[in-house]
Amino acid sequence: MNAVAAGHTYAIEERFDKALKLVRAALNASDLEIAGEMDMPATWPGESRKRPARCRVLLVDCPLLVFEGLALDRAAGVYFPLHVLLASDGVRTHVSTVKPSGVFDARLPAGAAEPLERLEARVARALESLVAGER
Repeated sequence: MNAVAAGHTYAIEERFDKALKLVRAALNASDLEIAGEMDMPATWPGESRKRPARCRVLLVDCPLLVFEGLALDRAAGVYFPLHVLLASDGVRTHVSTVKPSGVFDARLPAGAAEPLERLEARVARALESLVAGER
């Protein structure tokens, strides 16, 4: 992930499996849905550098915000769902959000900008509640 694509990064002082449960619960409590999950490999093909032992991407959305974005501009569908990356680091887990506008290096379609910003803000609030110890 390049620096432009990075949204926010949080450190949760829990091992990966527990942090994953906490993140899922925080997102659920914020009325957000996990539309899918993907495990990432420890290394990419042709790459010698080792990545974290565990790495997972959560595809997070809010159906109402997705609907709003699509109703205003069909191109908004390219930018949903929001990607949340969890990576193990021993007894700590790093959680990062990915800004779609940074990944695509493009300006968001007019219909997608506001719903996506609200989705990013809701995800950030959910993750900040974990870091602040509101478990």
